[in-house]
Order: sequence, then structure tokens, then C-alpha cells
Amino acid sequence: MNFLRRRLSRAATVYVQLLIGLFLLALALPVAFGQTGNGTVSGTVHDPAGAVVPAAKVTITHTETGVVRTTESSSVGIYYFGSLPIGPYKVSVEKGGFASWAGTFTLAVGQDAVVNVDLSMGGTSTTVEVKGAAAPIEVAKGTVSDVRESDQIRDLPLNGRAIGLLFGLTPGVEGGANTGGASGGARVNGMKVGSLDINLDGITQVDRFGGGMTRVQPGIETIQEFRIETVGSDASFDQPATVILATRSGANQIHGGAYEYNRDNSVFPTRLRSDPVTVPDAKGNPTKFRLPELIKNEFGGFIGGPVVLPHIYNGHDKTFWFFDYEGLRQQRRSDPLFHVVPTQAMWNGDLSNAVDNGSPCTVSPTCPLLYTPLVIYNPTTTDPTTFQRTAFTNNQIPGPLNDTATMLKSLTALPSTSDNPYIAANFFSTYPDVTHSNTYTAKVDHNLSDKDRLSVRFTRGWYFGAVEGGYFANPISTSSGMGTSARNYYVTNVGTTYTKTISANWLNELVVGVNRSAVHYGTLADFTNWDSKLSLPNPFSVTGWPTLYSEESGTGNYLYFGWDSDNVHNQNLTSEDIEDKVTWNHGKHTVQFGFRGRSEQNNVRENQQAQGSHNWGPSYTANWDPSAEGAQVDSGSGFAELLLGLPNYLSNQYNRGYFYFRQKQLGFYFNDNFRATPRLTLNLGLRWDYWTPYSEARNRLVVPYNPESSAFEVLSPDHISVDQIGGIPPAVLSSWSSVGLTWATASSVGYPSNLFRSVTHDYAPRLGVAYQLGRNTVVRGSYGIYYVGMPLSLLLQSTRNNPPLNLRFQNQPYLNTNVPGDSCGNSPPTNPACGNYPLVVNPAPTDYLPTATVDINTP
Repeated sequence: MNFLRRRLSRAATVYVQLLIGLFLLALALPVAFGQTGNGTVSGTVHDPAGAVVPAAKVTITHTETGVVRTTESSSVGIYYFGSLPIGPYKVSVEKGGFASWAGTFTLAVGQDAVVNVDLSMGGTSTTVEVKGAAAPIEVAKGTVSDVRESDQIRDLPLNGRAIGLLFGLTPGVEGGANTGGASGGARVNGMKVGSLDINLDGITQVDRFGGGMTRVQPGIETIQEFRIETVGSDASFDQPATVILATRSGANQIHGGAYEYNRDNSVFPTRLRSDPVTVPDAKGNPTKFRLPELIKNEFGGFIGGPVVLPHIYNGHDKTFWFFDYEGLRQQRRSDPLFHVVPTQAMWNGDLSNAVDNGSPCTVSPTCPLLYTPLVIYNPTTTDPTTFQRTAFTNNQIPGPLNDTATMLKSLTALPSTSDNPYIAANFFSTYPDVTHSNTYTAKVDHNLSDKDRLSVRFTRGWYFGAVEGGYFANPISTSSGMGTSARNYYVTNVGTTYTKTISANWLNELVVGVNRSAVHYGTLADFTNWDSKLSLPNPFSVTGWPTLYSEESGTGNYLYFGWDSDNVHNQNLTSEDIEDKVTWNHGKHTVQFGFRGRSEQNNVRENQQAQGSHNWGPSYTANWDPSAEGAQVDSGSGFAELLLGLPNYLSNQYNRGYFYFRQKQLGFYFNDNFRATPRLTLNLGLRWDYWTPYSEARNRLVVPYNPESSAFEVLSPDHISVDQIGGIPPAVLSSWSSVGLTWATASSVGYPSNLFRSVTHDYAPRLGVAYQLGRNTVVRGSYGIYYVGMPLSLLLQSTRNNPPLNLRFQNQPYLNTNVPGDSCGNSPPTNPACGNYPLVVNPAPTDYLPTATVDINTP
């Protein structure tokens, strides 16, 4: 591709100069835009002998709104209507000496319909009527596309009323990641996510962070039709594949509808499904728990018609309105991710049930539970010479519990069965999983004259979803936020389209719009300081639930008890779009040229466990094995150390907060649709796209310098030094500096001020061929180069951990240098840092919570 671009660069430069000239001409004209979903109608008028008929009067009428436009056939018999709203039409042709001709058809979204007219001799009082006048397939494009009409959108069965679920019906399209419960991250012909552009009346519906569709999709009743171009899009499109969603409009007749779909499996003939049921546990003992359930209500309504103000204004044939509302209320109960919880006896310090489930044994006084017992040792009895410890009698951990364990005990659900969690699952229950959403669209279309049309649309959607327990933890109630996951999305899309018919040969379109997506996902505990309540370190004074796990020893299945939740993440993504397209008809050529501009402000935050990620492992309560120079097999318990308040790992991660990413896009294009013969159409085009490099509004973006060398150095933007970037704690800078990190500014080393060089030679030639063999058969071919933007998530993944803007502060007892040398088998003792501290020492007071902490003030 690079070789091809070099070969094309000289010719491309000429085309770009021509394109810019045409664009400047467009600025002198009333402006407008493309990709709105509007279509075109064109054709050739012939006489009975097959000769072209010039100066024939051609009238097209949108039969639902009564809007009329007229033109005349050119000197070569061709007529053209551009930027037509989709829907049913009637084309009428009149010419003296010939019978009148009338044809009806339905124009699909984005369709370039061809309606050829064969006039017959006779008077104009005689009319020849033709139904289905347009060819059933597109005959003048090399593009491969697929259209889903109104009836298909509303009649096809869907598990969820989301328009994105229908994308996969198009050949070559496969569904992608779900967003808000609906497929929107589709892939086309094997290309990566982000290669598919999605727009609503010409305004982007792409989630810039992940590359799929926005998290809240427009209501399905809002969409009249949609079109997916999968191969061969012309130069007016910047992506190799595009979904064009066209919204509904009002008409001369008031039309509307209302619906409610209800799905409820909570009611059974003999009992409510929400009532507990009795089932046997692993030992055959009866136990009760609630089965999963699903109650789903989808409801809404739409209405549209002419704007009529009695005695003031009559908008028939001129001004129309449309409104749609759609809602979802879903309640279900879902299974927890973890099916083991500590028993009441374990919370009281009785760990006599602790076994290694990977080491079965014969029942005996030393093996009463069919598995080798775990032996839990008292860390305060550590011999300073042999490192041996005395076991707790019958694994009874003395009280009182430390503050962390006391709080977790008060929040954690108890088992639903009598099974031993070291051997079998002992928690079977369900938790609420709720989803609420609302979307609405309001639209007004106004025909200022037979040459001017204005359309304004406002679409807003809201989605809330929460798993109220069982998400990496099993709470007694949802009030703590432990074990929860929450999603809250707001999406606003506003678009204005203005179409101007300048003359029979000139047409202009303008689209201006804004898309705003505000995304928050995290937990129901995001705004509570749980570190303080749990007596855990919180050096950055953040809120939210920390990540907590206790690990058990043994050679069998890895067993742990968890108290966790979802991570916190925010995305506030805003884009402003403007696109312009000018169409000029000249003989057999339909020439289009235009531009696209976009400005993006994308603010993204990932907390990355700033509230803490802590672990209790079988170390302080294990016994030293000198032959293995490590812990004795089947000794120690992380849960016991949780009760004692002895963590073996504490960490809190500094995060720089929001990334304020900024970027602009500008594209110019030129297309020539040349009807070489009545059957052969050629499309020749060239596009030039330019993206400004990403910048960060507060200069908190750094990149490695000379990554190919061994230098540990980063660059910051412009002349702003790293130590001048606001919000970085001094301890973070000193910590990185202590391990050799150095920094410089972009200006000091000759880098671009925003750290990335601009690319200005992204020329994209396009070629399309369509040859019509018959009314129902067309041979197509196309070629094109496309430049695909990178989803923001990829940039974030590559930059968010760049030093010094991210650093994990930790308290890792295994790294404590106060270790007796003999614990490593050294003779004579050399007192190295062998990583055995919790295994061979009597814990110091600073090893216990709440004294144990991470220190962000010491490098």
C-alpha cells in the first residue's frame, strides 16, 4: 500500500488541488451534506425509437407528504433528483407530442434509484402508468450493500428491541461485543472493530472508545430503514464499511402506534418462582434457595403527522413532526460467580473444617473429613532459630476479630447449605439483576420552498443496569455495594440537515450535529469510603469498594474467599460533526465534491484499584520446612490471617485521573459518476483525510523516548516538564526517579509539541464499475484505499501505564529485608532478602491491620 501511495502521490496532488478549488466554490453556495440516508432518483427519457428526449418536464412527488419537485431532462435526456427523503414516490414526465408517463416506486435508504422513461406517441391527456418503475436493484453503483426495510425491522423476531441485533443479517457482517445488552460492535468482512462507521441521519453513532455502536441505541421504532455498505463505498465515505440509519418522519396523515411486550417466567401454576424452593445439598440435606427469574417489559409508542395550529398555521404538504418513546424495565435474578462462603463457625474462629481437597485420605482420627486437614499455626510462637511454630489447638483462632474481619462478617451472606466450603459449594442463591432504559426521538421536517428543505432531530437515550450481588462477592444485602456491578449510560444525538436545490444541475446538502456519550460503570459502592469502614489504607482518599481475597493452602483445587466488585470507569465522549456535499449534473456526469469535519473531546478515567487490592495468604500461619526452604505442605490459612489481621499483600495504585483526549478530523472528496452507456456506469473518486495527532488538554500525556535503547526516559508535551504536570504526588516522581527514570520535554529534543507527528498524505483513490445485464442482474466491481481510525481504548491501553503517571504502592512482607539468613539455607548466615519474612518471623505490630499500610511518602 505504501508503494501504491507513492506511485499515486503526484496525480493525487493534482486531484486534491482540484478538490480544494471545488470546495472553495462550494463555500460561495448555500451549503448542505451526505450520508444522511437520503436517496437519489435519476434516469434517461427516450422516445419510441430509442432516441433521447431533451427538455422533458419531470415531476417527482413524495406521496405521503405531498412534497413536489420538478426538473427537465438534459440535452442527453438525463434527469436527476438528489437528496430525497426515503419513502413512496411518483414520477411524472410530460413532453409535447408524447403521452404523459407516470411511474410509482419506493425509494430505499441511501438508494440511487434509476427510473428510465420510454415515452409513447400521443397527447399529454393520455397517461401511461407504470408500477414498480425503479429497477429492483441498484444498477449504477459498484458498491455492495444491503437494506433492511421498515417491515423487516419491525416484524423480524428479536430478543431485545435493539437495531444493532439486525446488523448480522447482512452477509459479511458478524456481531461484536454487546453494549447495554445489544450488539453494536459489528465486524465487516473480517476487518477489525472500528472499521465500520455507523451514523444516524448523517451524525455518528460510533462509540469512540471501543469502536462499536453507542452504548444506548436509538429506538427501533425511530428507524425507518437502514443500509449497510460492506464493499466498494465511494469517496464520500471515509470508512470501508458504513451503516446508514434513517429515522422516520411525519406525513400528511397522522400515524402512530403503541405497544407493550411482556415476558414473565416468575409465575408457575402451583407457586411463585420468587418463592424459595427446597433442594438437597451434597449430603442430601434439604436446603432452600431462590431460582433465577426473568420479568421483562418493553413498551413505547410513536406518533407523527403534519404541524397544524388551528387558525394559525396549516403544515400539510410542508411541515411535519414525529415523536417516538421506547422503554425497558427488566428484573431478573442471576447466579453468583462464587459458590463458597465462610460458615458462621469459621467467622467465629473455628477452622477445624479446613482441609486440602486435593489430598484425599482414609477416614481416621487424623483424617476425619476424607481429606488431609490443614494445620494452622500461631505466628506469635515463631522460634527465632528454627522458625518452627506451634499450631492452634484444633485450628481454633482466638478472638476478638480485627476490625476488617468484623466488618466483612457483618456484610457477607452465610451458607445456604451445610456443606464444607473446603470440599463443596455451600452457597446457592440468586441476586437481583435489573435493567432500565428510556429512549426518545423528536423530529421536525420543514419544506421552506420547493427548493429548500430543513430537518432537525433530537435523540436521547438512558440505560441503567445493576447486578446487586454475587459479582465476585456474596453480600447479605445490596446496601454495601460489595459484590455489585453497575452501568449508567447517557447518549444524546442531535442532527440538522439543510438541503438546497440551486438549479436543475446544482444541489447542495449540509449536515451539522453533535453526539455525546456519558458512560459510567463501576459498583453500587462507588461513592462510599469503604476503606475507612474496613480499616484499610486509603492513601489517595478515594471512594469505592476495594479488592479483597483470602487464599487457602493445599495441593488441590485453588480455594479462595473473595470480597470484590467491578472496576470503576468513566467515559465522556463528545464529537461535533459538519459535512457538506455539492452535486453538479453535467451531461452524462454526476459530479460530487465535499468535505467532512469532526472535533472530538473524549474524557476517560480508569481508577485501576486506587481504593486498594489486598490479599491474605497462607504465610504467617504456615510452618517452616527447612528441607523445602519454604512453607510446609498443608499448613497455613489465608482466612485465618484475615481473622488475625495479618495481610500478606497490600497495594493502592496511583492513577492520574481523567485523560482529556482531543482530536480533529478533516476530509475532502471528489466523485464522478459517469454513465458511459445506458448499461455501464463508472465511479471515479479521490479522498484525502487528515487526523490531528491526539493531544491531552492538561498535557498529562507522556511517551517513552528512544525505546530502542536502554535509556529509561520519557517525554512530555511541548515545553512542559513532567515535574510541572499538575496532580502528580511528589512521592510518585521521587519513586520513579529512584529507579532511574529521567524525563525531557518534546521541544528540548526536537519532537512535535504534542509528541506525535502528523500524517498529511492519506490519499484514498476509489473506483467502481456497474454493468447492467438485465433488469434484475448487475455485475459490479470496486477498488479503494481506506484509512481507519484507532479506537480510543487502544491508545489508552498503550499510554495509561506510562511512567510516571501510574504507580502501584504496596506493602509486600515477602520483600521485607529483615529476614534471618538461615531461612535461605545459607551457611554462614548472610541475611539476604530471601522473601520468607512472613514464614520465619514473629509478626511485628506494624504487620497487623490497621497499622499495616502502604507508604507513598518513602521512595
